[in-house]
Amino acid sequence: MKFLQLLLLFLLFPMVSNSQEKHVIQTTDKASTHGMLIFGKNKIYAYHLPMFHSPHNYQIILELELTEEEKGLFIEEQKSNTEYATYTIEPETFVLPQMIAKGNSFMVDLYRGHFERGGKKIASKIKVVIKEVLFYNKFKSDEKRSATNSFILFGNDKEQFMAHLLTNKPDFDQIIEVKAPFDSIIKGKNNVVIDTDSTENSVLGVSGNEIEISLNKTKYPMILLKQLYLEFGDLK
Repeated sequence: MKFLQLLLLFLLFPMVSNSQEKHVIQTTDKASTHGMLIFGKNKIYAYHLPMFHSPHNYQIILELELTEEEKGLFIEEQKSNTEYATYTIEPETFVLPQMIAKGNSFMVDLYRGHFERGGKKIASKIKVVIKEVLFYNKFKSDEKRSATNSFILFGNDKEQFMAHLLTNKPDFDQIIEVKAPFDSIIKGKNNVVIDTDSTENSVLGVSGNEIEISLNKTKYPMILLKQLYLEFGDLK
């Protein structure tokens, strides 16, 4: 009997080990500080601030979970400082593709403004949990730069946002709060890639403008409410 038990353990352990190894993400990326835009009041979203070189060559959109107290602090901060559109978080260092998974958590400092460009720290050591990974793409150096003006549209029935879809340098980052037809386009989806009525890959002017977007050859109206972030330099 003891021999059979030992034999069973011997057979099982390699199977467990191999199963765990399948879930390890193999990457040559090094641990780094991966700054993110943070926004939203009904739900809290984060957008990894990308570049076209390792280890920052990822476009990622997350839904985050904060404690009620820390979520309330961030919402009140936005309401009290309406002249500011940009808020960022400075996370602890980690290997990005190994961190980005539903349920993972990390510690961040919260800034009004860009944390590397004179932003003001308003909270330290906040724990955030990844509730959902809404968009994840690693840039390919040989991918042809997009000639269309496409955006990633996401959000909920209370708030909607869109982020410029990046492909290859040179490009630009633009994050905009919008008013989109939620039930017709977004409901039940994490993200939707839409085309704008712009004829080239260019920045959208934002001042309450109404534009036309296309999805599966169907056109919809959308209102641009507020620009949260615009960046050229990091994506040259």
